[in-house]
Amino acid sequence: MTVAGVQKLIKRRGPFETNPSLLDYLTMDVYAFPAGHASRAAMVSKFFLSHLVLAVPLRVLLVLWAFCVGLSRVMIGRHHITDVISGFVIGYFQFRLVELVWMS
Repeated sequence: MTVAGVQKLIKRRGPFETNPSLLDYLTMDVYAFPAGHASRAAMVSKFFLSHLVLAVPLRVLLVLWAFCVGLSRVMIGRHHITDVISGFVIGYFQFRLVELVWMS
């Protein structure tokens, strides 16, 4: 909800050349700033890194997965790099909020 609220407030379009499809309008995925996929990837990976005991290779794979999610959004032309970076930051702060309120 945080990402959707910021997207509706900022109303920044992505770098794509084509107009959004009907499905994009139905799912309210019209605006690009901040990147929702990146925020969720950052929040999930931070949760797993903080609350599960994982071997080092799994920790590296988890961080690499979150990075690849963000990179893929830029590569397919749905987001600018700043959208993805801000999505990562918002995802981290969402995790901190959930940890503070819900998991304390």
